[in-house]
Amino acid sequence: MHNPSISGHFLRRRDERRSVQVSAIAECHGISRAIEVVDFSNAGLRIDKVTGLATGDRLTISFTPDVSVEGTIVWLVWHKAGLQFTRPLKQDDPAYRFLMDRAALIEQAHVRAISILAQQEALKARESDPT
Repeated sequence: MHNPSISGHFLRRRDERRSVQVSAIAECHGISRAIEVVDFSNAGLRIDKVTGLATGDRLTISFTPDVSVEGTIVWLVWHKAGLQFTRPLKQDDPAYRFLMDRAALIEQAHVRAISILAQQEALKARESDPT
């Protein structure tokens, strides 16, 4: 059976998502939990290691003592969830800058890994060339 509210939610995404790997603390109903943020956009976060929460719960996610965001869980599957920010992040927001810095680190590591693989393949090709 087709559920239009679920498919509509997934089709609504318009913001570019960036990969990150950030440990954070989620607070809801006075209880704090360790979570992992795996990607983000200006509109929200995808989080992992979620326990004891439900769709509709309002959370405060703290990255550092001075950097946090607030939002509502809009979807939840097993231990993964999507959090929609109470207000979209702007580029001058400390949380946006924090997450962009972490995303840049992931991208740099990805580029370095590709470069190393390319160098290894080039070396193999030279070593196997009989001339």
